[in-house]
Amino acid sequence: MTLWNQYYLAKSLPDALQALQRLPSPARVVAGGTDLLLELQQGRSAPVESLVDITAVPELRKLEVRPGCQGPDSLFVGAGVPLSQVASHALVWQHAQALVDACRLIGGPQVRNSATLGGNVAHALPAADGSIALLALDAHAEVTDAAGSRIVPLADLYLG
Repeated sequence: MTLWNQYYLAKSLPDALQALQRLPSPARVVAGGTDLLLELQQGRSAPVESLVDITAVPELRKLEVRPGCQGPDSLFVGAGVPLSQVASHALVWQHAQALVDACRLIGGPQVRNSATLGGNVAHALPAADGSIALLALDAHAEVTDAAGSRIVPLADLYLG
């Protein structure tokens, strides 16, 4: 059984955005894929024509302190950073202990090695431990689309 027909490994954020525009729809972004691929296998997700893999996009794999919307010392965690790296990184331990604790609760070691914090947020499950910690930390998200990038409160990404 084929779960998708087109697969594209994006090399940059503009490359991923262009791929989402040009590949056959419906197209989905994938990094760890721990939730999406399981849902496709079990028929709990609408069929996907194209997958755009963002695991090779350097800007989505960054974990660093940078000037940001919440002051001069904001922790930036890219959407493609695996949960195991979030849970073990010294900067996260220093700036967001609640996020460390939450990421250590998600799945087993194999899941944490492939699942991403961005996927945990994007999938919007009610029990998404990483998302809950980020909301408690009053986190913001950098959202990028064809129109550009903007910083929004994480809570604004959820409809209900």
